[in-house]
Amino acid sequence: MKPLSLLLSVVALGLASTVSAGPAVIECWFVEDAGRGQLSKKPAALLLRQGPGSPPPRPDLEPELYLKVHAVLTVITHTPAPRIRLGQDALLDLSFAYVPPTSKAAISLAPGPPPFGLEWRRQHLGKGHLLLAATPGLSGQVPAAREGAVAFAAWDDDEPWGPWTGNGSFWLPAVQPFQEGTYLATVHLPYLQGQVAMELAVQKSPKVSLTPAPLVWAAPGEAPPELLCLVSHFYPSEGLEVEWELRGGPQGRFQKAEGQSWHSALSHHADGSVSLSAHLQLPPVTTEQHGARYACRVHHPSLPALGRRSEITLQVAGLSGPSLEDGVGLFLSAFLLLGLIKALGWAAAHLAASRDSTQKKTE
Repeated sequence: MKPLSLLLSVVALGLASTVSAGPAVIECWFVEDAGRGQLSKKPAALLLRQGPGSPPPRPDLEPELYLKVHAVLTVITHTPAPRIRLGQDALLDLSFAYVPPTSKAAISLAPGPPPFGLEWRRQHLGKGHLLLAATPGLSGQVPAAREGAVAFAAWDDDEPWGPWTGNGSFWLPAVQPFQEGTYLATVHLPYLQGQVAMELAVQKSPKVSLTPAPLVWAAPGEAPPELLCLVSHFYPSEGLEVEWELRGGPQGRFQKAEGQSWHSALSHHADGSVSLSAHLQLPPVTTEQHGARYACRVHHPSLPALGRRSEITLQVAGLSGPSLEDGVGLFLSAFLLLGLIKALGWAAAHLAASRDSTQKKTE
């Protein structure tokens, strides 16, 4: 049974090292004719490497089906899933290589790298847009680039017979939310075409502030003022979580804060980011809660796993002893009062002396 075809659907995305640094294996399928119009499919692997040598053993594959395949056109990106901060520039990496299939084929062509075409498209929410097209070395008009996009479309070398490597990286200034989506980079050579896809996501981490801050006061048996946690200027709106935490108090450990909590509606800003406020109405406090710390912790895809937090300290009226700040304030007040008394005494003495000299002159 002879192989009918070999399907190598190779997506060379995110290769962190070049082929020369070691082999890279891409799993694929070997398809052959099973007779009666049927196809059979077997697991296979595509080994990318440089230089001679036999392939490494793979017990799960059939050795008699080993084939040697030469890559003619390779298109690779090192940024398969870029995460770009809202308003910053995006640089999508793209490199490609062309190796003439035979030396005769290379000699039959003009010396130097062949002309090529480059296209960058975006697909999002069922819509597609051509952002940039370039045809270095070819005459003819191409559509103007959209959204300020720039591509570095050029061969890196000009060897007469190859192989050749090229750069087609894509630069997009001041990325906005509407520019999210799948970016398709296609390299066109005579009778050849290679394409890779990149998923660009726009993010902006939120700012978190908690009021009243840094202290909140309450009398025993009374509820403190409502806590307001402002989560501002973040993107996307999905994936945001707000948690209320209590550290200290009667149990003396970390725990979920009790009380009634709710969120406001989203507020939209001109740059595409959003804001909201989270509210917590605390129950009446006890004297054991003096010094407890309430925190608002925010989780968002743009933040680390622990999120971002802001906290305040609860002071129960009548239980606060003098603090260092109070001592410093009293010292400064006493110092100023002493200086004022001395100044008044000096002014009174000077005024009395002036009156005595005036009386002596009159006599």
